[in-house]
Amino acid sequence: MSQIHEHFKDAEMNYGSDLLNLVLAKGYLTKLLANAAVKSFIERQEPEILEHFELVVNTVSMEEAVQQQQEVESTTISDTDRAA
Repeated sequence: MSQIHEHFKDAEMNYGSDLLNLVLAKGYLTKLLANAAVKSFIERQEPEILEHFELVVNTVSMEEAVQQQQEVESTTISDTDRAA
């Protein structure tokens, strides 16, 4: 039980810095892939790496995911009301 508590404390302590690193990486990759020449080069040379970069870029935070879901639900409700 104490090992679990120690692992939890360690994860809790590193969460902030890990999250910051992920946010910075996502921003950097977004800018990098916005450059058509760079994206084309990576696509030709390392398509698998490009796939992983795009996964990082397209990853949304939990807050963004909830907001997008709410928008989809409100649009669906509006469309249903119009059809009725």
